[in-house]
Amino acid sequence: MSKVSKRRTYDASGRQRRALETQERVLDVARRLFAERGYAETTLDAIASEAGVATPTVYAAFQSKRGVLSALLHRLVSGAPGGTPLLQMPGPRAIAAEPDPRRMLAMFVQDVTGVQARVMPMYEVMKHAARTDDEIAELFGKMQQYRYGNLETIPKQLAVLGALREGLTIEDAARTLWVVTSPEARQLLCGQAGWSLEHYQAWLEDVLVQTLLAPAPSSSTAGRNRRTRS
Repeated sequence: MSKVSKRRTYDASGRQRRALETQERVLDVARRLFAERGYAETTLDAIASEAGVATPTVYAAFQSKRGVLSALLHRLVSGAPGGTPLLQMPGPRAIAAEPDPRRMLAMFVQDVTGVQARVMPMYEVMKHAARTDDEIAELFGKMQQYRYGNLETIPKQLAVLGALREGLTIEDAARTLWVVTSPEARQLLCGQAGWSLEHYQAWLEDVLVQTLLAPAPSSSTAGRNRRTRS
């Protein structure tokens, strides 16, 4: 009787995990070298050497140094390995599901300031590099568009809840968010004006409530409405 040979089932999960670990190690090294040396002065060879991998491995994963910076920024924005899109993360998903507009904005402020803290050092590296590197200038523009698209979900949800201030368009509301939550605004207030993070968060929440939300009815107005209904 002939023996039936058993074909070994190939399990790619271990290989994928190792590849992701390698990419994370490369991004961690790139983050440090970009901050220490600057983008232009950091080479892919240096990143690969300090990450303990071959330069072709870095090329295969990211295609270029620009690709490394792009992947690093997406990684920092999401805060999760693999660069999961920000809106798929638990924080933004909880914000989108929150039915109370004021609570939603308070949750958003907590989440966005965490993103700022992770991204700001590399954001400054990119801004500096964009002054002399056309490819990085293009990448910087794309990252701004990505940030705007994420922020636009907030006024859209406020509109769904019927809480967006009358006469305020979703586009204008998103532009307001785009400006007041920018790394530049935080740097001015916390870096130059000396505000604490808590002061900045309280200011940001107040600005968003006053700017985006329909005003709450005053107690006298509410009383008149109750008497009218009765």
